[in-house]
Amino acid sequence: MDIEYLRTIITVLREKSFSKAATALNVTQSAVSHRVKFLEDHFGGRLIDRSGTELMPTDMGLRVLKKAERIVQLEDDLIEDVANLGGDRTLSIGTTVAFAVNHMSNIMNKSFLSHSEGANLKILVQHPKALLDGLKGGFFDITVIEHNGNLDFSGLKTFELPDDEMVFISNSAPELTSYDSPLSWLLDNRIIARVEGCSCRDMLSENLHKCSLQLSDFKGVIVCDDLKFMIESVLTGQGIAFVSKALVVDHLDKRRLVAHSIEGFNHFRRITVAIKQEKCNDDKIRSLLGAIVDITKIAAISPFLWLPLLQS
Repeated sequence: MDIEYLRTIITVLREKSFSKAATALNVTQSAVSHRVKFLEDHFGGRLIDRSGTELMPTDMGLRVLKKAERIVQLEDDLIEDVANLGGDRTLSIGTTVAFAVNHMSNIMNKSFLSHSEGANLKILVQHPKALLDGLKGGFFDITVIEHNGNLDFSGLKTFELPDDEMVFISNSAPELTSYDSPLSWLLDNRIIARVEGCSCRDMLSENLHKCSLQLSDFKGVIVCDDLKFMIESVLTGQGIAFVSKALVVDHLDKRRLVAHSIEGFNHFRRITVAIKQEKCNDDKIRSLLGAIVDITKIAAISPFLWLPLLQS
């Protein structure tokens, strides 16, 4: 079971509100509702009494809450203990999946593999909120996070990489003459979507919400957590998907896929590099940061652009 689901039920019962919990967790309210429903289905009963003006735990919910708080505290303690071990520990890098697929191999080659002394590395791919929590908790030394601008980076040293363009993809150009709009054509397809908590899934939901729509308004929905499967499914005509354009640029260039943008939708998500303040003078992290800047092609690439961010 994803520990974020336990954090969610704790937050809902602490805030006594789904909307306040969503704000505290930096996710959509529908994501909070989905996680609570998953837990209630898993445990076979209601965990929250919704009959009053404030949300309260049921008897089962109270038992789950107490155990969940212990589990979450154990994880937080473990992260803190590992962070305080000291010594020559492994450099831990956290990133979201699209950035890892697009850039991480080249970044590693440039930053470390050419160094004769080598380096101990741990690279983990997680959802944005888990990455931010892990960085603040000392589990990561540096993170690169694709997000929708709703994360709290306070207390961290950050800088922005160029935005990531998101597009809908299909395996052929649509015949729009029989549809009222490109959006109506879009909804007449099966959507292959990422799981809750991914920034592309949240971004898709936010775009649909602007039009008073939701995922269930598509002809069908397939949920998965494998980008390769998503793209292969679109290539074989199983549906459409909302993905980073950088992931499919080769397919687009060779016309195996077609990219679509919808007027009024937000098609750009932010990419933030975040480091804890006390890590800014670490030589390995500075080397990695320079490689990230270089590989991602920031305009006027120069150490004078990013070194002051570490030194200030």
